[in-house]
Amino acid sequence: MRRALPVALLVPLCTASALAPSAPSPSAAAAPPALYAVSDAALDGLQPLLRATLDANRKEFRGRTGVVRGFGAGTLYPQVWLRDNATLIPLSRYLYARDHLVSWIEEHLAHQRPDGALNDWVAAGPPERFTSDAPRASEVYRAAGVILTADRNTSESDQESSAVDAVAQVYAITGDRAWLTRPVAGRPLIDRLDAALAFVRTRRWDRHRGLVTAAFTADWGDVTPTYGDQRAIYLDDHTPVVASLYASALFLRAQRALGVLHRAAGDEPGGRRWEERARLGAQAIDRELWQSERGFFRPHVLLSWPGPGTPPADDDDRFALGGNAVALVDGLGDEDRVRRVLSVATARARAQRLSTLSGVLLPPYPAGFFRHPIQRESYAYQNGGQWDWFGGRLLLAAFERGQAQVARRELGRIAAQAVRNRGLFEWSTRDGQGRGSGRYAGSAGALGAAVLAGLYGIDLGHDGLALRVRLADLSGRIQLTEPATGASVAYEYACDAARRVARLTYRASVRAPGTVEVLLPPGRTAARARLDGGAERTLDERTVGDDRYVGLRTDWAPHRLELALR
Repeated sequence: MRRALPVALLVPLCTASALAPSAPSPSAAAAPPALYAVSDAALDGLQPLLRATLDANRKEFRGRTGVVRGFGAGTLYPQVWLRDNATLIPLSRYLYARDHLVSWIEEHLAHQRPDGALNDWVAAGPPERFTSDAPRASEVYRAAGVILTADRNTSESDQESSAVDAVAQVYAITGDRAWLTRPVAGRPLIDRLDAALAFVRTRRWDRHRGLVTAAFTADWGDVTPTYGDQRAIYLDDHTPVVASLYASALFLRAQRALGVLHRAAGDEPGGRRWEERARLGAQAIDRELWQSERGFFRPHVLLSWPGPGTPPADDDDRFALGGNAVALVDGLGDEDRVRRVLSVATARARAQRLSTLSGVLLPPYPAGFFRHPIQRESYAYQNGGQWDWFGGRLLLAAFERGQAQVARRELGRIAAQAVRNRGLFEWSTRDGQGRGSGRYAGSAGALGAAVLAGLYGIDLGHDGLALRVRLADLSGRIQLTEPATGASVAYEYACDAARRVARLTYRASVRAPGTVEVLLPPGRTAARARLDGGAERTLDERTVGDDRYVGLRTDWAPHRLELALR
């Protein structure tokens, strides 16, 4: 439990007016270049909050592996949390150097336990600094002038999956095969990942159902209903146990990723082994947790209830945003399933009178079900509070799986709330009042991914680039440079309403050819297309869910694509 390019002119797509540029103030002139600019005030106002949030959470200390650089979970938290930092990579990759992506992973792996388990967090300082919130925190490293403390919230089972996911993201960015077999505290990195997932399959596994087990908590959270003090973050003989959607979906993602990593390291049998386990895991989640009649995944299957009290009778009808979002991002289900889950999320948020779709448990458990004061009440903390950490992930899945129009609308609502609150808070009340850390890194990571990979459609990896421009009836620019690799990508998109022409200019430093696709505005089709003012050409057409794209294969020299719209 934890407490670009300068924009000279943006033409709103398919409108006749333009946004007039304003002269920069001296302080603005000295500010770092914008990652993006967009003709939506709320989305544009979100950008400085993303950067400021990560800057406010930067951590650096000496550890077992050397200098460790990473991020705290929020400004109230001094620790470097494993799961949180893994969710920041889609944003931090464009703002910080490789050491901010890699060093904290290696440090966490260096403190791996003999059974393969990993800690939730590691931090500089002696245990007594942390035991009021984490009673089982213990010293894990001591050297000249250095003491490190760590702990594991044993109520959860996502630590090992988060580590594999983080390594897979870094590999997808850098393509560094040598890193995968490099020793970390005397053991090859990929061997430590194998041991981590083997721990889950050995110690946190329901063999009958093929799902990952965890303590009974609210959706994705770490607080059990058993205790009213900090014992609530630990699993013991008095704690209810479930087969968890959230933990199982993350584990599925990790197994798929570990298969890719083994192949990259030259181990084809290892790759096939983990990929086959992932295939069986996807079948298990679908069989045990998908509810076709309700249109969403159930949050868990209850395995034991030692008391006190009686287990809730209506859990299958509780919509767990965290677990459903992770399942969809991990590719569980077709485009229709994404449409249905998104519809449930928006409908329940309206019915429960929440300000955005980021409510993590709807309906929440009644007051008093959880004994811990942080979430004893309904709509508080993980018991029905609004967490953009997970709302952003659901919207990323919606952008990628054919629901861009709804995703952009809901992203705008979240962004407007963040701008009103002047910060990316840890969670928000029912009416949108920020609570917890006012600079919460997880919110920045998830919303940053929804903007950069979702709305702007940047899909950049060591093996190539694809652009899926989803601005539709917005206009904007983006310019990203990746410090870890030096790769860069930029484009500008706008529309001239009077001439019914949409224009896209783009370029990147990537060598291999890739694809550019443009999401057509609702009700529009592409009549003609020209590239760099040349002859008319036919574009490829593709439909994804409710979205229609036109596109082409391209190199990444500077190009200008012009579309005539009907």
